Amino acid sequence: MKTKLETTVEGQIIISPSFVQSIRRSNSVEGAKTLGAPIILDSEHICFLAFNNDGYVTFFLNNGFEISLKINYDDAKNAYNYAKMKVMYVIE
Repeated sequence: MKTKLETTVEGQIIISPSFVQSIRRSNSVEGAKTLGAPIILDSEHICFLAFNNDGYVTFFLNNGFEISLKINYDDAKNAYNYAKMKVMYVIE
């Protein structure tokens, strides 16, 4: 089974690129799509976890970026909680 999310003892969330819907700055014309390498996200930079206008689970970051994922809300919430606790955890 393929890993969706991983958390590290440093408080980071590692997101498999195949589960990324989009990465973009809110209210901008251009979006960024990541291909290939996993995305490493520091849990200290996450403002909140919710759904975007398209209905995807989204991490909203302090710098204005949104990372939308093709996973269910509970998996994202668990990854966020484990990362904040600085516990290594794998969600498949």
